[in-house]
Amino acid sequence: MKRGCASAPFFFMRLRILSLALLVLAAASAVFAETDTVSVASPDGQLVLRLFVVSPKDAILVRLAYSVTFHGKLLMDTSLLGIAIHDQEVFLGETVGLVSATPASVNQPGNRYNSLIAQYIQNGSLGRRITIEARAYDDGIAFRYYIPRTSTVEDLQIEEELTDFHFAQDGDAYTAVAPDYQSKKGDYGKTKMSRIERSSLLALPLLVEQPGVGWVAITEAQIDNFPGMYVFHPEGTTMRTTLTPRFDDAALTMHGVSPAETPWRVLMVATEPRKLLDSDIVKNLNPASAIADTSWIKPVKDYVPITYSADLADHLPEELTRAQKSGAAGVTIDLMHRSDQQMIALYRRAAKAAAEHHLMIEFLNGPTPDGIERTWPNVVAREDTQFKRLLGSF
Repeated sequence: MKRGCASAPFFFMRLRILSLALLVLAAASAVFAETDTVSVASPDGQLVLRLFVVSPKDAILVRLAYSVTFHGKLLMDTSLLGIAIHDQEVFLGETVGLVSATPASVNQPGNRYNSLIAQYIQNGSLGRRITIEARAYDDGIAFRYYIPRTSTVEDLQIEEELTDFHFAQDGDAYTAVAPDYQSKKGDYGKTKMSRIERSSLLALPLLVEQPGVGWVAITEAQIDNFPGMYVFHPEGTTMRTTLTPRFDDAALTMHGVSPAETPWRVLMVATEPRKLLDSDIVKNLNPASAIADTSWIKPVKDYVPITYSADLADHLPEELTRAQKSGAAGVTIDLMHRSDQQMIALYRRAAKAAAEHHLMIEFLNGPTPDGIERTWPNVVAREDTQFKRLLGSF
């Protein structure tokens, strides 16, 4: 699966998305036989995520999948999971069998959830493994992939993530189209999910109504050493992930070493869209503060801008030291609407380095708000004004 360069014209992006739409052959209407089923429910018992292995009709290989119910009604129908590794024909998530499932619970003030860690081994692939960590909150479901270190994926090169969001029924979708992977997303518009053009690159969050069941917002949390996620519409009532290509090699989205984990894939869920404004799930999915003494953290009136350059990562400590010596209490960095792996690395590195210099930091034109401020409270919390305005309009 090859891509054009990261700065390719729009028609290359359209071709890539259309090819991804054909990549997973199992039809949404196919009949599935399930095995290895495990589940996790929210503390109030109203949201339930099921993980299982399915045999799609007319397909040769079994696939890892999930479904979600809300108040006892199907919200997310059988949705396939997987990751395409460069030069490896069988996806991570195909031909798998369940090895273990470990449940747990957390009950902290403002942060209550039940969790499940499900480990799978891939048959006939030299012991390749994949783990799904899932959490069920009262206001949403989240899951992420964990790729253990094995001989076949020590040098981890990910071409694409193949996570589906197969809604149980058609409904109104509120989407913000992005011209490409390096541009500001457009304004939110309303359309039936089944009518969304296949070639549209959709920014997060994406809001969908499931009539008589609830509302779902797809987003992500804790983006770290991984590219940002978009979605597109391959068919019917299914939305599918697509990752931002690397800036230096658009044939890949992520290049690193195992073990590795993806950001959280988040389904914010509520009976009414305005209730999503009160959700803390994205922030809570991030680790607790990495700063022991936060007494110096306070609002800053004036920020000193640090100009982005291709080698900023190498000179970041010098820039921050210069700002600190000048008496600045905070700095800003413009991330230029990029969410490729290299820019995400700068985003995370700058948050940590600014904390070491006792500097607040504000990121302009950054990736989807992912709750980084919980771990690095010196980061000025970013709000998706467009999305909040949308929710407030209901």
